[in-house]
Amino acid sequence: MDYPPFNFNKVLATPTESSAVWVARGDALARLGRYTEALVSFDEALKVAPNDCAAWVFRGVVLIHLERYQEALLSCDKALEIQPAHSEAWIFRGAALHRLDRYQEAYACYRRALGVERRSLWQRFMTALRKVCVWFMSR
Repeated sequence: MDYPPFNFNKVLATPTESSAVWVARGDALARLGRYTEALVSFDEALKVAPNDCAAWVFRGVVLIHLERYQEALLSCDKALEIQPAHSEAWIFRGAALHRLDRYQEAYACYRRALGVERRSLWQRFMTALRKVCVWFMSR
């Protein structure tokens, strides 16, 4: 589906206090592969609303595309300070760590994004034992 081009620069010619406009502009630029320009838009969004979690996550994604992995990690960390359970922030934090060859930390982030906790053999055994006991008692 083709849409007519939208001129975000025309919209932004008037002063705005809306981080949403800057985030939308950054998202559109990122989708076009114009990552450096997108980064400027996300930075502007964060000047307006420093606690905009989505802007921090988008900023991290763009920095990954720009191969600025350490900065991407910091942006994702900032997003997680604002919303600790933000799954996309965990995913992209993992992607940045992966690119930094910090694989174990990356996998922990992916598990966190999926809501999967690592459990010890003892914890798994106890869970299985409880299920067997419940089944046995129901008979």
